[in-house]
Amino acid sequence: MRKRPLCDSSMRKVIALCGVVALLICIVPPSSAGINANIVIAHVKPTELVPGETKALTLTIQNAGSYDAMRITLNFQESQYISVIGSSSVSIASLGGWSTKDITITVHVAKGAPSGTYAIPVTCTFDQYYYAEGSQAVTETMSPASYSINLEVAQGAIIVISDITPSELEPGERTDLKFTITNIGNYPLDDLVFSWNEAKGVILPVNSDNTKYIDHIDAGASIVVGYTVVADVNTDAGLYQLDLTVESGGSRLINTTAGIVIGGGTDFDVAVIESSSGQVSLSVANTGNNPAYSVTVRIPEQRQFRVQGSTASVVGNLDKGDYTIVSFQITSPNASFGGPSTANLSQQGQLSDEERQRLRAEFSQRNASQSNNLQVAIDYTDTTGVRRTVEKTVPMQLQTMSSQALGAGRRSSAQQSIWKNPLVIGAVVFAVLILGGVLYSRRRRRRRRSVNALVTPSSRKENE
Repeated sequence: MRKRPLCDSSMRKVIALCGVVALLICIVPPSSAGINANIVIAHVKPTELVPGETKALTLTIQNAGSYDAMRITLNFQESQYISVIGSSSVSIASLGGWSTKDITITVHVAKGAPSGTYAIPVTCTFDQYYYAEGSQAVTETMSPASYSINLEVAQGAIIVISDITPSELEPGERTDLKFTITNIGNYPLDDLVFSWNEAKGVILPVNSDNTKYIDHIDAGASIVVGYTVVADVNTDAGLYQLDLTVESGGSRLINTTAGIVIGGGTDFDVAVIESSSGQVSLSVANTGNNPAYSVTVRIPEQRQFRVQGSTASVVGNLDKGDYTIVSFQITSPNASFGGPSTANLSQQGQLSDEERQRLRAEFSQRNASQSNNLQVAIDYTDTTGVRRTVEKTVPMQLQTMSSQALGAGRRSSAQQSIWKNPLVIGAVVFAVLILGGVLYSRRRRRRRRSVNALVTPSSRKENE
């Protein structure tokens, strides 16, 4: 018996298997020769949002089939707290089999949204494209797909520095610096640490460091953190930066900056150094810690004093510690409100009792308001460029005497001053002595003549 070669048997098996495969290819429709196109959202980033935030999301769109997809359209719908900003529809012209493409949408989370996971519904329509037997192109509309994007809304710490007071610091002066910290989130915050820093070391805290511990802030509440600070007295005026930080559990919730002004305004001292014949000289000194620019000294209009000539004097610049002297022709009016004149008396005889009482009250009020204080206004520009005005009150001697009384007073004063002069007193005494001697000599001669006239002629002969 003759044996057949083993290779012939194996060959027959291979041929039979190929025939089966060919038969299956003929039976199965051409569209089933590949995997249908399938559009899916493969990846989304980021997925974590906070209330009140508007953020761009990047979506990776994938064709999970072997056939190409064409005319792809994704429609995004809104959820309860998350909405799409701009167009809610995104189109892709084509996407090959097993290919991916990134698209971007912008979403906004409603302020006050509670923490949780929220889904954005998405619908997708597309056509499938492939080549059939005979290299014929076939386009098939696929059934719409529906899926959703899940986004996590976390309440995140929302802290703001809502107020800083004061906004200006005077060099060398202790100032209470206060920061208002506000929790604008929807849940309370615990165990916070607030600190500030001025890099140049011009502003430093006194009696404490620059760190404050805050144990609790309710949602929507504010807390004021205070420091006592001093700005270097020798520092230049200007704007300085404060670095502000709020930390919780070792992580920074806020890291921001704010500006504070060192310098600004100053103060003045005014005093009368000379006053004679209507000429009043005033000493104006810059007693603050900042320079003053374009200083002008004015005498405002006031009832008890009048200025003859110019009411303002331009000084220029005054550094801290400097002073200047300005002069004005200042007089006081002679009007007196203490009692009525004769004409007023005759007029009051025709007034009623109520009108008389009203006039008396008016005169009394005017007399009470009359003051011996001179009002002085100082206009200047501070170190920040702001024009300011400082008003000062200077005590003055108010004179309301009439011209005759003033003349009599001057004569009386002159006479008193003459009799106080020792030369004048000596001359008067010497003149009195001489006059007394002359009068005594004349009186003695007259007595001698009278005695000689009484002697008779007989007496004279007897004597002879």
